[in-house]
Amino acid sequence: MIEVRGERIHLTPKEFDVLRLLVLQEGKALTHKRLLQTVWGPDHAEETENLRVVINQLRKKIETDPGNPRYVLTEPWLGYRFQLPSVVSEKHTRRKA
Repeated sequence: MIEVRGERIHLTPKEFDVLRLLVLQEGKALTHKRLLQTVWGPDHAEETENLRVVINQLRKKIETDPGNPRYVLTEPWLGYRFQLPSVVSEKHTRRKA
């Protein structure tokens, strides 16, 4: 279980493992292959649909608006990245300046 906005949220073991790995590498993009091999095992590097399902479920549980995620971000053609929104806001502000 984790706490999101003061509410306890149940995660499946795979959801927890994916989120844990992303949070431990906060700000760094992790490839689909690395996430799959670390969480599912070395024989599952190509099973990206499993990862997509878990990411979608995670977003439904931790994001305010899962369709516009602020924490679990997609890195197109690469994988996913966990980012705290305040850091995302700062990066966008710096680019505009």
